Amino acid sequence: MNNFDDINLFVKVAQFSSYTKAAKQMNIPLPTLSRRIKTLEGNLGVKLINRDTRKLSLTEAGMYLYEASNSLLIQLSDIEHETSNYRTTPAGDLKITVPVEVSINLLNEIISEFTVLYPQINIDVHMTNELVDIINSGYDLAIRGGALKDSNLVNKKLMSSRLFFCCSQEYVDKHGLLDNPNKSHEHTFLTYQYDFYRNLKLTKGQEEVLMNPENRLTANSFDYLLKCSKKGLGISVLPASICYKSIIEKELIPLMQDWKTPEIGLYALYPGRIKTKKLELFLDYLGQRLKVVEESFSAL
Repeated sequence: MNNFDDINLFVKVAQFSSYTKAAKQMNIPLPTLSRRIKTLEGNLGVKLINRDTRKLSLTEAGMYLYEASNSLLIQLSDIEHETSNYRTTPAGDLKITVPVEVSINLLNEIISEFTVLYPQINIDVHMTNELVDIINSGYDLAIRGGALKDSNLVNKKLMSSRLFFCCSQEYVDKHGLLDNPNKSHEHTFLTYQYDFYRNLKLTKGQEEVLMNPENRLTANSFDYLLKCSKKGLGISVLPASICYKSIIEKELIPLMQDWKTPEIGLYALYPGRIKTKKLELFLDYLGQRLKVVEESFSAL
């Protein structure tokens, strides 16, 4: 198909909604990209992109070509990657996106160790708390925490991390020890901004309590809440993966240990297509290492 390369360039322009960004991504001059798209339109005999507005948009024909071609190009890329797995040593690029604090607290060391074991696999890590569209953005894998929403991605649970209520000794000295969720109204809480952390079900035998703590402070950063709790500002609600080192080092005191708290899952998500050897190796290594980390939480 003599238009194949130009269709690939067109798909990139459509994904980025920008000639400039697509040219940078594909590492070709902007005039060359523009000329190739015009050549493609001439060969097909249809207009693909509207250029009469400040914002790039696809014509009806352009939208059809994009939707029909994008999945095919992804499949061809996967076939190419899978074929390369027949080499003795796995190699190539592996592009992943991970939440910032998950990376800092759990994955940085593990990923570094993996690159030492498999030096011919190039890891491209993008740290963000945004929900990235990994298919259209070209990612091989996303690591995400919390409850998963409906998705067309394959998901694999890597570990569980139960929630801890913890505070500093300074807070206990001033406000006393919280030993029962029914007394939560007497205390000050520091919680993550999502609703899940504001409606927490705790159980003890047959007893069940739904906590709706009054929050003195909410934030979208676990590390920030951790620092605030160390300063005695309140009782933080944190996953074990964030606070276990502080508890072991006696910087924070775990509360209500006889009550069962909710758990947060950590998942690997990837497109439901061919799973390359390098991705399979990475997932297996990640799962093994995180299993050891999860087991360490039982000592808390």
